[in-house]
Amino acid sequence: MRSSTSMLTVTALHLAAALLPGTRAGAAEPIQIAGRFTCKTVEQHAIPVEGDPDHVLVVLKETCSGSASGRSARFDGGQQTMVEIDDLIKGSGMLRGYDLVTYRDGSTGADTYVGAQVTTMINGKPEWTAQGTWEQTRGTGSLANVQQRGTWTGKSTSQTEFVIDWEGTMTESGKQ
Repeated sequence: MRSSTSMLTVTALHLAAALLPGTRAGAAEPIQIAGRFTCKTVEQHAIPVEGDPDHVLVVLKETCSGSASGRSARFDGGQQTMVEIDDLIKGSGMLRGYDLVTYRDGSTGADTYVGAQVTTMINGKPEWTAQGTWEQTRGTGSLANVQQRGTWTGKSTSQTEFVIDWEGTMTESGKQ
């Protein structure tokens, strides 16, 4: 027979495990998600860094249409607006941005992302590739109680258009 102190300790540990975020009782298992955004730059402002002709800071506004299937089908048709800051030397460097995606069911997801871009000249035209990470910072509707994060890769398809392939995990918070 356990002592009352031992039983209280075990009960307290079980209660703490059920209430702490990130424990099995508080969250579902993560599922793998993935998709693609087809994007267009709609606004761009470049500011040269004084004293370095190869260095420029760029602020961009971009719009994208999403596609996804399988377990990620809920993200198909998402409309994304991104605002990004690039710190580039000869077209290569770091970038940071924020986005808001609106989905067909009316849900929204806001994300922050960071990455690195490499630009090369091909047939006299600049082409870039980029890669980085993203994380949802808030959501509404069906995305209000989820955590999402992952990686992305992007590449230019023209002077003002590009594609982003993304993947990651989505974990729905436990409901008590």
